[in-house]
Amino acid sequence: MKTLWLARHGNRKDFVDPDWAATADRPHDPGLSPDGVRQAQQLGRRVADLGVDRILSSPFLRAVETAHHVATRVDTRVVLAPGLGEWFNDDWFDTAPTPLGSEALSSQFDRVTPPPNGPCLKPSFPESRHRALDRIGTTGRCLTSRHSNSTPLLIGHGITVLGVLHGLVGEDVPDPGCPLASLTKVVNRDGTWHVALRNDTSHLENGDRAADRLA
Repeated sequence: MKTLWLARHGNRKDFVDPDWAATADRPHDPGLSPDGVRQAQQLGRRVADLGVDRILSSPFLRAVETAHHVATRVDTRVVLAPGLGEWFNDDWFDTAPTPLGSEALSSQFDRVTPPPNGPCLKPSFPESRHRALDRIGTTGRCLTSRHSNSTPLLIGHGITVLGVLHGLVGEDVPDPGCPLASLTKVVNRDGTWHVALRNDTSHLENGDRAADRLA
């Protein structure tokens, strides 16, 4: 593998409607907002020109939905990778969050498939931030090894992007935050991974302003 792409999911329902969770059946697992769907579609148009041939996604709904829109544009499958999932932070969750299983997700999104060789890792609850970054970094190394002959796109959360960079590039990589639906490119030169592009949002309709949306 010479090139790895990373993306954060598009905007989420509860970011747009703070009251959404109060009546939601699965308040810990919001999907995309209408503008998040547009972001995912714009991300898909960009990714279609990058030579990506494999998409791996966090199992959380907002990431899977983003990955589905990208995969539809690229015409490939979405492989679930639980180890790329959200930080299991006990300040955010009273109990371990439970993303939908592969069968339920594939019934909603026909491009979704479980990992053929089983997941690299799964989160445990609760997790410290350090432990979450370590889990995601280990997953990133596992996935790059499994898909060494591909040009994959990993889709997850802000901490997913940082965690994979920690695992491949090193823990001293800067943390400027991660805009919604942004792209990061990592390249391997002579066996060493380097960040070639970070937090790019030029494909989004609000352009440079999207880079301010780091939450």
